[in-house]
Amino acid sequence: MSSPWDDLEPSATPGHPGPEHRTPSGFTVFLRGATKRCPRCGAGKLFKSWFKIRERCPRCGLRLEREEGGFLGAMTLNYLFTAVVWLVVLVVWLAMDLPDLHVPALTITSIAIAALVPLLFWQFSKTIWASVDFLIYRTSPDYGSREAADRSSGNGGRH
Repeated sequence: MSSPWDDLEPSATPGHPGPEHRTPSGFTVFLRGATKRCPRCGAGKLFKSWFKIRERCPRCGLRLEREEGGFLGAMTLNYLFTAVVWLVVLVVWLAMDLPDLHVPALTITSIAIAALVPLLFWQFSKTIWASVDFLIYRTSPDYGSREAADRSSGNGGRH
């Protein structure tokens, strides 16, 4: 079963492993995470609902959260993204509104950004963090196969 995301990787050449054994490039892994796809195989449908990520990729079995506390990286990404969005809005607002600053409107806008952006970016932060995690730990032999992943701790993890 192939997907359009498989085309992000170069084709296998004679003497080199086929598509199921290729290691994606760092750019590809990050691009997959930024588009809410599995960092290893590029499969979609990683979420059961808006706030519930699957334990494993439905296609390759990659564990999407390595361990308890694995959400902290995604939470940090979400916070940073929200802060950057707020900062951009603040700078543009100040540039357009000075010298007559409308503080109540700016306050309401800031509260709306702080409330809505983290909710809208949540899924992206989870898959981007899964990509970062994959890039850090993909040299581990536990990433080599589903069987090895099922026997190991960390990203392979036990069920």
